[in-house]
Amino acid sequence: MSTRAAPANPPVTAVPLSRNRRFQALWVGGATAYLGSSFVTVAAPLLILGITGSAAQAGVYGFIDATASIAAGLPAGLILDRYDRRTLMITSEAVRALAFATLMAALFAGRLTMPHVFAVAAVTGAARTLSGPARSLATRAVVAPEQLTKALATEEVRTHTASIIGPSLAGVLFAVSRTLPFLGVAVSYLISAICALAVPRDTEARMDRRGKASGGPLDGIKILMRDPMLRVCLIALSLVNLGGVAIELVVVVLVREHGGSSSAVGGALALAALGGLLGAALVTPLHRLLRPGWLLIALMLWVAALNTALVIPFGAWWYGSILAVTMLGVPAAVVLLDVLIFRQVDDAVRGRTISSTMTILNVGLSLGPLAAGLLLQYAGTTTAVFAFSAVIAAAGLGALSSRAVRAARWPETPPPAAEPPIDAAPPALTAPELTALEVAPLNVAAADA
Repeated sequence: MSTRAAPANPPVTAVPLSRNRRFQALWVGGATAYLGSSFVTVAAPLLILGITGSAAQAGVYGFIDATASIAAGLPAGLILDRYDRRTLMITSEAVRALAFATLMAALFAGRLTMPHVFAVAAVTGAARTLSGPARSLATRAVVAPEQLTKALATEEVRTHTASIIGPSLAGVLFAVSRTLPFLGVAVSYLISAICALAVPRDTEARMDRRGKASGGPLDGIKILMRDPMLRVCLIALSLVNLGGVAIELVVVVLVREHGGSSSAVGGALALAALGGLLGAALVTPLHRLLRPGWLLIALMLWVAALNTALVIPFGAWWYGSILAVTMLGVPAAVVLLDVLIFRQVDDAVRGRTISSTMTILNVGLSLGPLAAGLLLQYAGTTTAVFAFSAVIAAAGLGALSSRAVRAARWPETPPPAAEPPIDAAPPALTAPELTALEVAPLNVAAADA
């Protein structure tokens, strides 16, 4: 991979992040967006199960959401490289808020239909391809380069904290009223849009990017596919995402099958997010201990083995604990994406590179819920657990078979000029939604909100 990082944005003066109002506004907006996305993770499947009683239709919702992200991903990357990212972030967040507001209104009026629910999934999935990457790029524009590690590490804490609070709160709100979680989602995206007003317009940077950004929406894919290590890893991680997001839906159904309430579902998913938060402390030792390829291989095989324990029916706390342990290595994988990909490309193609990476990873996210819904509907939870554990294991073994992956080394990076990072770990990535993002078990695109 061979485009040099040459930021087009004007230099930013280093000030303490606590006094950087633009960064703080982005932090608050991102926190509310992630909180809203974690509401959707719990409330949408519960709503669909309550309306239809069909796990398959709950899976269709996730399939439509992720498929819309895939379809919009590559064009969104080109748009991010050629137009004002502040405007794009505000617009996309406003669209997501409006979409969930219509769902809430229809639910309140007793006129909600499944086509309406699926339309919301499509609209918000497509909008996420702009909002998440734009926020990631905006963070790079409002902090000094030497502060980026600390800024992104701070955002990792934000993301996982929102994911801990969100599922439990969504479960409680859903138990009170089906409408309340979706009101929270709409308000969260609206707040995120308002906070984005603090981001400066990137007029000069945009003109500089346009001067360099000849080519089309496939340029990001071309950059990624040139490198054997990235090519194998992204395909493997797409399979991991398929199994990870599928396992999340399996856990929702397992909890309900064993008499758990909607609050218990939220609690189990909150434990998974807690695992991700604790995993942030393991980034430094894992990156020191293992080369990037071996880190990914070990993570995949570790998760595959642990997921099989979900067949033991110990209840919501057990399922949540298993997910928490599997999430311990995910922050290290998220950091790896930033180190190997996004820090190595020029700002003129960075939007397309981020979007292309997320598009590849979203292939697994789109197929996972659909496959999980069908297996749960027609084969049962035990079969689903073993099937998706096997998918993740296959991804790990596939990466293990690649010489390029086994031989990959961490790129050398110069030490920061000022304000040392929180620790010695490579900088963490607050990638889109990675979804949604939206932190699903071993959803390495975690950031997608």
